[in-house]
Parts: sequence; structure tokens; C-alpha cells
Amino acid sequence: MTRRPAALTPALSTPAEVDLRELITADSLLIALDFDGVLAPLQDDPETSRMVPESAAAITALAELPHTRVALVSGRDIATLRRLTAVGDAVWLIGSHGAEAELGPGAAASRSPDLSTREEEMLAAIDAHILAFEHTLAGESAATGFRVEAKPYSRTVHTRGFDPVLADALHEHAIAVAQEYPDIRIIEGHDITELAVKQATKGDGVRLLFRAEEPTAMAYLGDDVTDEDAFTALKELSADSAVTDPSPTTARTVAAGLTVKVGRAPTGAAWRIADPGAVALLLARLAASRAEHLGAPLP
Repeated sequence: MTRRPAALTPALSTPAEVDLRELITADSLLIALDFDGVLAPLQDDPETSRMVPESAAAITALAELPHTRVALVSGRDIATLRRLTAVGDAVWLIGSHGAEAELGPGAAASRSPDLSTREEEMLAAIDAHILAFEHTLAGESAATGFRVEAKPYSRTVHTRGFDPVLADALHEHAIAVAQEYPDIRIIEGHDITELAVKQATKGDGVRLLFRAEEPTAMAYLGDDVTDEDAFTALKELSADSAVTDPSPTTARTVAAGLTVKVGRAPTGAAWRIADPGAVALLLARLAASRAEHLGAPLP
């Protein structure tokens, strides 16, 4: 018997079908976007990742509109994210899965925390652990394209294009270091295993963006497992579940929250679109419609 493929939940929508009305008409809008797999197609070599040109143009246009903020939220460290995207200072950046933030010159909410002595010890243990596995591969490592991406607070092992048996072996070896150091956070994504010594998530990044900008409407687009934390955070920030300010006299919420999954993986997002090409069309539509609503010319 032929088994039918499981239906996607939510179903796949075209960029034209996604309901953007509350974003277009918002008094203030913040749109947050993952980079890899959303703005840029996934690449075997992460250093070659670049934004789809139409997405880059739409981001520039949105960032120049009144009462509109664009932020990138990524597992990449901020220095790498800035270099690969070449976005202007008007675009805020959340890096290292929420551990880093760059919210404009002199912003009080910006952060790039130092490593504690314990975290430095864990990072050194991760390096030694990965190096030991690399030595066991010997000449085979060059053939498989063995790559480790060094970030300020983590190491990411890339297995895209690997033989599945070798990829599984590398994954199991990589996460074994957490048996000695349980505080290491294991992050699994599209053909990657990341070992992080900070516990921040993209959900923390979304909450920081909300506190810094206080938008009336907010959107998040992501494709990977780590973006689910951001989707959850945005739902919690919605008007249906008030978020209380540290001051007991004020309760602040986002009146409209839009979550969009890019790709076919399981998700808690409200909408789903196909790929970075679809993202480019969605962002271009949002930029044009919001500019028209605000009476502002597109750049």
C-alpha cells in the first residue's frame, strides 16, 4: 500500500496569500528575519551565503520607511552577519542565537557579553573534542568537506553533503562532550550540530527587540528548529497574553504578531511559504503596500 505524504500544518501558501493587512497598517512595525534559509538559500559552504537580491532590496526599502524597523535574527555571530549581509546601520542585528545584539549606535539594549571562565573552559573542551574526531578522519576529512564554524560563543559542525553514516557519527561524537559539560547547549539544525556555551535563544532576541522598539505589530520569518523559539516568543508577546513591563504600572503587548515558516519542516508558525524566493516576493509586497499606506515613496 502506498502511504500518502503527511499534510503540512500549516499548509503551504503563496506569498500573495499571506495576510499582511495588520502589518501594512500598523502604527509601528518591526519585522524580524532569520538569514540562512530565509533571506539566503542554504549553501554547503556557509561563507558563500548571500541574500537573494530582491530580499536585500526589500529590506532596504522597508528600513527607510517611517515607523518601520527591520531586524535580522541569526545563529551567526554579528560580525559575520554584518559582513555577509552588508545591511546598513538602520537594520538591527541579533546574533549568536540571541546572545549578541546590535541595535544601532550607542543603543542601551546592545550587547556582546564576555565569556566567563567556565564558558572559556567549555569552549576549549569543545574544540579539543572536535579536533580529536577530525584526526580520526585523517585524509577522509578533506574529501567530505569537514567544516567547523568558530563563533564567539559556540562551534558549529557542518555536515551538508556528508555520507549519512559519517554525518551521524560526527553528530554523536560532537554531542558527547555534553556528558562532561552538561551546561553546553546542543543546537541541531539543517545539516549542522552547534555546541554553544551561552543559553540564549532566538526567542530571547525577539523579546529584546520588542522591549527596545515597542512596536504595535511584529513579524518573524524563520526556517530552522531554532526559529521555533522565536515563534513561541512572538505568540507570548501577542495581545492575547500580556507582557508586563518591569514597571508595575505598565503592561505592553504587540497588537498583531505574524509568524511565517519557510520550508516544509514541522512548525508552530501560523503561516508557511516555500523558500527564500517566496520570502523575497513577500517582503517586496509588504514594502510596496506599506509605502502606499504611509504615503511614502519607495527608495
